[in-house]
Amino acid sequence: MNSTNLRAVPEEEQRSPSGKFHSWCRNLSLALGGVRNAGLWGGGHPFDLQIRRIPAGAAVCPFHVHFAQWELFVVLAGTATIRAGSETHTARKGEVFIHPPGEAHQLSNPGPGDLEVLIITDNPQLDAFHYPDSDKWGFRPPGKIFRLTEVDYFDREDPAPAGAPPHQIKPAPSGPALTPFASRKLHPDSLPWESWDSPKGKFRGEGKSLSLALGAKAKAPTGLGGHPFDLELGKLAPGQCGCPYHSHAAQWELYYFLGGTGTFRTEAGQMAVSAGDLVLTPPGDAHQFTNTGTEDLLYYLVADNPPLDVWHYPDSNKWGHSSPRKIFRATDADYWDGEE
Repeated sequence: MNSTNLRAVPEEEQRSPSGKFHSWCRNLSLALGGVRNAGLWGGGHPFDLQIRRIPAGAAVCPFHVHFAQWELFVVLAGTATIRAGSETHTARKGEVFIHPPGEAHQLSNPGPGDLEVLIITDNPQLDAFHYPDSDKWGFRPPGKIFRLTEVDYFDREDPAPAGAPPHQIKPAPSGPALTPFASRKLHPDSLPWESWDSPKGKFRGEGKSLSLALGAKAKAPTGLGGHPFDLELGKLAPGQCGCPYHSHAAQWELYYFLGGTGTFRTEAGQMAVSAGDLVLTPPGDAHQFTNTGTEDLLYYLVADNPPLDVWHYPDSNKWGHSSPRKIFRATDADYWDGEE
């Protein structure tokens, strides 16, 4: 488990030569042990979080489209202007929106004050991006920006006969059409709180599944209609505990506490949490948290969507399996038991 507080994460200024693109970045994932531009394949995390503060009149970055990476934004303060494809939209404090691969987008601040946004992205092993305004391209890796000059597939490999038409590889089939951007932008106030509780009320809380409302399929990886990560807004009333003490075998979970006070239980013991604290629980780290204050404990939960996960509940020695979704206790058996 890694933890930090926003106050401990320095702001890094990022500015283009004229200041047209200008922001200050708190890279939360690096502070929690992540690796810049690297997912699990490179020693990083499956998703990254950062907070950007953009001054009035500036944009975060040029208008661009990713072909593999997803980006989700939460407006923390100010008002944002969003270019999404050929459309322009406005987002106010609290609104959440997502850009899937294939949608050109740009975020800017019309002013008058600073714009502050939480940005969540996944970490694909390979990504390509295009900048329509300047017709530039990029690949990561290797981390290069360039302009394209089309050439014959066999150029400098096997000279073509004079007058032969250029040989080009067949284009890939087009993917599914993107849903309208307006259906991928919402304010959490427009969603009802969904409550849960155990039979005797020991575990209870409320939540708003923002990713489901933005079009994700529940508990599904990207290839099956889900998003590469999910965002949930959660709330525990004073004295409430959200879930049993548990660990995941595959799933990563990050908790960003927005208000209230509580305790976060791990194998190392109990730690106090309050507004601004972030706690990252990688696979294998058992965890649980409780509202020990007098006000609601409010938090964002970010979790990836592995295709398969197994859970363990140390207090009751139960196990769980995500697909098929079962809770059980395990009894050791010989590998050949029931086979011969």
